[in-house]
Amino acid sequence: MAAPEVPIEVDPQTGIWTTNGLPMMYLPRHFMVNMQQTIEAAMGVAAYRAILYKSCHLSALQWCRAEAKTHGLGPEETFRHYLRRMSQRGHGQVEIAALDVTAGQAEIVVRNSAYALGYGPGAGRRVCYVFEGSFAGGMAYVLEAEGRPGEPACQEIACFAEGAPECRFEVRCG
Repeated sequence: MAAPEVPIEVDPQTGIWTTNGLPMMYLPRHFMVNMQQTIEAAMGVAAYRAILYKSCHLSALQWCRAEAKTHGLGPEETFRHYLRRMSQRGHGQVEIAALDVTAGQAEIVVRNSAYALGYGPGAGRRVCYVFEGSFAGGMAYVLEAEGRPGEPACQEIACFAEGAPECRFEVRCG
């Protein structure tokens, strides 16, 4: 089965790549994994994880707002579109295992995570925490667009890099 196309436009004057009007950067997977490993070594996993969570949460929220407006998508459609785009952009095969929009909860599976594959199954720890803020931010958009209160939080509960068959995440409203 062929993967759906992701439209990439390159401005001949500036060299800026865009998809659906959003400026993009195209980077090799090893660049992102090497950057994560180097930052972890410099500042520690906990500190880097906290920074990533906050920045990825905000980025997901901004992306979902822009895409919903661009494509006229409803809140749940936007969240599903966001996860599909993550898959199409090489993060891994991102799928919703369970979704309860009313409760602001989701279970998300990532197979072939770029990070877990980069670290390898022998890393002995969860390394895909980069997705936590993104998934929480996507769900935050859903709640915001539905006019519902709550701040979703996400936690990686299993990772291929620690020996699990896939990476799994829980999103819960607190």
